[in-house]
Amino acid sequence: MTTKLLAAALLTISTTASAQTLVATDGGYATEPRAPRFVDARLGMLLGGSDVGDADGFSAGVSGAVGYRIGDVTLRGLFDYYKVGDGADEELARKGRATRLGGALRYSFANTGHDAGAAVDFWGELGAGYEHVAWRHGGILDRPSGELAVGVDIGRRSDRNPRGEQREIGYFMAFRSLVAQGPEMDGVMATCGGPCSEATKPPRTDVSMFFELGVHWGR
Repeated sequence: MTTKLLAAALLTISTTASAQTLVATDGGYATEPRAPRFVDARLGMLLGGSDVGDADGFSAGVSGAVGYRIGDVTLRGLFDYYKVGDGADEELARKGRATRLGGALRYSFANTGHDAGAAVDFWGELGAGYEHVAWRHGGILDRPSGELAVGVDIGRRSDRNPRGEQREIGYFMAFRSLVAQGPEMDGVMATCGGPCSEATKPPRTDVSMFFELGVHWGR
């Protein structure tokens, strides 16, 4: 459902951005230029904590993405690969790897403009994906997950070529949260993990949080 909503949003944005707007001038009417468009690619590193049921610990991984930007809105395809499992100080620590494919809709809420040579861009992002967890000693877990992220891009744009195109390259930093439903755990009893008025089973909402750092380029 979320993927369909992202596709519908992109179609609406693309249609709006493609439409030509006529504005009144002294000489009649003029056509406003269409919103800038370009392809954006990224490669990054993930550092943070992964959460899969009761297995949570430090996680590191890599990320990649390709997006198409129209004005201040970008539709992106995402790929993430990162470690999951218990902390290193736990006995019989469970270890595994997660692969995640997804899509996201990004909006730039503050930037230096599309024609500035110095490119600084603050953005927020909402997305969805599908996560595949493979445990080292056997067993897999497949599940959908949502994504929330905020970040900043810092880069440099080239001058426009005769076709009006620009190249851009730079760095980015982001905080990303992946939210998914945890697996049902057999034999878990309602309990109080601390002072409480009612015993409950552990929550099944898994939240993995990452700091992402990398490079971006596009044209």
